[in-house]
Amino acid sequence: MEDNFTRIVKDKTRREILIYLYNKGKATYSDILHDMNLSTGKLNYHLRVLQPLITKENEYYMLNEKGKQLVEVMLSLGNNKKEFEYTKYLPQFLAITSLIFLFIAGGLLHHIHTFYVVYSISIILLITSAFFIYTQDVSGLENAMIFLSILFPYAFYLNGHIYVFSFLPAYLIVTSFIKINYYIYELIPTLIYYFGILPKFINYNERLMSILWGIILVIDALSSFSYSYLIDLTPLMLGMSTLISRESMQNYKALFILTLIVIIGGVVFKMFIL
Repeated sequence: MEDNFTRIVKDKTRREILIYLYNKGKATYSDILHDMNLSTGKLNYHLRVLQPLITKENEYYMLNEKGKQLVEVMLSLGNNKKEFEYTKYLPQFLAITSLIFLFIAGGLLHHIHTFYVVYSISIILLITSAFFIYTQDVSGLENAMIFLSILFPYAFYLNGHIYVFSFLPAYLIVTSFIKINYYIYELIPTLIYYFGILPKFINYNERLMSILWGIILVIDALSSFSYSYLIDLTPLMLGMSTLISRESMQNYKALFILTLIVIIGGVVFKMFIL
């Protein structure tokens, strides 16, 4: 039996679920899903493995006596608790720091060598954040990480030094000749964030995610049908990032379809009306 317990708690996520239930006392499936920031498939798997250590009464999960004793042993060793407390925020802080460096880089384009140094630091921090997200289970600052989705595409603009036809920065500039130019400096960190980091947090607060997506979509619509020949792909990339986290896709279908309509409508407007 001791060997079975060792196998069960060998996984870091299962240890964190046990510690979570130990501290909370009892929790519903939805509580664990959102507080631990897990997918339904992953949570279902771990709950099945943890069956010898937990019990379920009505809709609540809680530790049985063996589970409590095992957690107390883990906490008495100290290592697990420190690991849980100090490492779960590291990727989030790296992503926020990356945004700060990206913002600073936006004001350094007239000092190109310094710009490249600061910009490179920002990209390295962002890639490191994505790496930790995919190699360890993280939680905390979920709303902040969702909110960053509206800041990363416009970090240069927020610094006040980058303008594209006096509008918000674009990833595609579509002229009457359908000439496409990628605004690469903004595109790279946005792609890393939207596809490497945001999917980890996108399901935590669907209402906030929908509001931010709506704001970006309004900005996109205003610019897409203007004489600036500007089409911003931010809402489309945001929609594509939901495909990675498929739990939320059903709730976002309307926004995704509206995004496609705005982008296609903007292209048609420029080609046949302007």
